[in-house]
Amino acid sequence: MTERLLGLPVQSRLTTAAAAIALFVFYVLTMSRSLSMYDSPELALVAEQLGLGHPLGQPLHTILGGLLTRLPGVDPLIPLNGLSALAGALTVIPATSFAETLVRPGPDCPAGDVRFVAPSIALIGVHPALWEPSTRIEVYPLAVFLALWAAARFATAVLDRDQRSWTYWATGLGLGLAASVNVVCAVGVAFAMTPRLLMGIARREIPRRALGLVTAGGLLGLTAYGYVFIVAARQDVVVWGAPTDAASVKHYFTAADFTHKGVASWSEWWAHVWELFLWSLHNGVIALLVAGFAGYALYARKRGLGRFFFNATLIFFVAFIARNGVFAPDVLDYNGYFAIPTWVAASGVGLFIAYVAERKKPFAALALGAVLLLVMVAPPAPYERTRHRDVFTEHIAREALLGAPTDGIVIVSHDHWIGPMWYLQEQRGVRPDVTLLAYGLSSSEWFWRHLHRRHPDLAAVELRDPGGRNARIRRFLDANSSRAVQIDRVALADQLGLPTCPSEWLLNVRTHCNGAVHEPSLARYAAAALAELREGSPGTDGLIALVTLDRGHDLYSQGFPRAAIASLLAGVPRIEGMEEVDLSSVPDRIQSAVRPTPTYDPPVALGHPARNLRYASTIAHATGAARLGVYLAGLSNALGPVEPKFTALPASPANL
Repeated sequence: MTERLLGLPVQSRLTTAAAAIALFVFYVLTMSRSLSMYDSPELALVAEQLGLGHPLGQPLHTILGGLLTRLPGVDPLIPLNGLSALAGALTVIPATSFAETLVRPGPDCPAGDVRFVAPSIALIGVHPALWEPSTRIEVYPLAVFLALWAAARFATAVLDRDQRSWTYWATGLGLGLAASVNVVCAVGVAFAMTPRLLMGIARREIPRRALGLVTAGGLLGLTAYGYVFIVAARQDVVVWGAPTDAASVKHYFTAADFTHKGVASWSEWWAHVWELFLWSLHNGVIALLVAGFAGYALYARKRGLGRFFFNATLIFFVAFIARNGVFAPDVLDYNGYFAIPTWVAASGVGLFIAYVAERKKPFAALALGAVLLLVMVAPPAPYERTRHRDVFTEHIAREALLGAPTDGIVIVSHDHWIGPMWYLQEQRGVRPDVTLLAYGLSSSEWFWRHLHRRHPDLAAVELRDPGGRNARIRRFLDANSSRAVQIDRVALADQLGLPTCPSEWLLNVRTHCNGAVHEPSLARYAAAALAELREGSPGTDGLIALVTLDRGHDLYSQGFPRAAIASLLAGVPRIEGMEEVDLSSVPDRIQSAVRPTPTYDPPVALGHPARNLRYASTIAHATGAARLGVYLAGLSNALGPVEPKFTALPASPANL
């Protein structure tokens, strides 16, 4: 007898709920308790403030997050991370319902032991590709859950010949709500679902009114976007874009603040598809996809959604990810977009194991063991995950704010600085005297208005004078010349015509440089965090490599090669054969000069220790420490290899 859970049919409500609860417990035990990188700090900020985030607004996530952050006696970051964990774990239910619907007895459907479906899907939920977005503040888990709930609702309507209007209306509602969290996730599922809907109407298997009902439900779900207009005029919180008139609304919903660069050619697109294939080989996702397709092939009911739905979602999201012109296979957002085909594959794996279990129970145990082995060996393994201890992003942002000069101006250009610093200042009250100037947002007038509301004592400047963003910032600094300034990168300071000196967390501007510099606090803390977290908190090891590479480059540009190499090595984990490095052969101080920012192939989302070692080797060779340079280059090749690229200056020792 079929039971129901979250409005979806399942064979056993107890088994399915137990599988989802077990996965939720694992997610909660291993999830972040803090801020992480990318959009997490901004999502936390606008949820706590009930403000408005970057386009297209993610209103449903903001509303739900805002409610959760108001739970009494709880650090708001805990329920915000928990929202991702809950949505990720609940996805077991629609994934199970979708699979079990295909197993329903019929003339073209082999029997299957559905008791294995939910546990198999929950076990696959432990895989890093699904665990990663479900254990930090993100929109993807909620969007994926809602979109797959809609898919499971639709599959039941088609295969069970459910002609009730509510079924199709609920399908559209689920897609509309998913789009109110992340449009791409909803569109991907709608793309896979629409051909079956239209074909069913043409064959009179589905009532004609179904198309109108799905559309009506979707429009109702999209009314969550009314939140954007409700908060648009608020001036006491962050309201991205301030969409209060026709021009600003168009600017906001066309995401004009972002300059997206797509692939330049089909060959580039295919190269990205190939890199995604290699990525899926490395983490075992390809095995899940193959096994999932096998399950759908076994239950290929003539009127079903199995193989087509699986293939369509896979093609859509691979195509969407690969079309990015700025591409690296380890971008964490790709896990979020790829979660839908991965969960759909998990349903297929559940089907395959159900098929085997119906015929040979011992073979089903072997299949489950193979899934467990895959989950255990995909990096990072469950016992290696350290995200629940990861406070690196929040800590460096806090220390940078605390180390800023009184009433100073801090200019930052990278998301891993601006996001957490913005959150800590506006929500936790850390250094409200500091003017936090986000370089990327300084081209937008709404950001300057928000800045002056927070700091009414700042001297205002004309924003629309010629010269672009850099000239605008220089006018602002000139008008507030009595304030001390810090900046995150030498390269940005050079663009703005600002001389810099080393400091512990950021770089000082308008100060006199000391004659000697030691390894900064940023590098020392990064080394300690890397030793504790290793690769168990995806993305943080890359962030550590990036911030230490940036600081090493800046110190070398300022004429401190020994401190530069020490900073670079702080972002490198201890590997086999790596000895304690003696830097006595590297000069303490050389003539400062503009250096090209190091870039390398193959591309990575953040940083990689092989890059740090390669740049440290380059500095050692350029300063006469040839033996050290050879040693560091060997370590770089062992971790890489990486290939340096130079776009600003010739790759000569004088420039490096």
